[in-house]
Amino acid sequence: MYRYAILDEKIEHQGIGGKEIIIEKEMTIGDILDTNFNVMPIAMSNFIMRRKDLFRLDEDMKVYYGHVGFFGYFVADDEIVEWLD
Repeated sequence: MYRYAILDEKIEHQGIGGKEIIIEKEMTIGDILDTNFNVMPIAMSNFIMRRKDLFRLDEDMKVYYGHVGFFGYFVADDEIVEWLD
């Protein structure tokens, strides 16, 4: 079952700030840090490059994968301003 949320307007990456995201998968910062860079999806590597504070975040913080329009993104729990479900 999908969940829906609104992203923080402060996100500048590819203009997704303030948009609705359809959440498809949930994980943690720790899961991302444990992912082998050689098999990492592009959306995950974009998230790592976008979140310069990644290594200072709590490893138990939730991270979500979902779609804004036709493209997939990873976003952290602190980037969601409203859950729609």
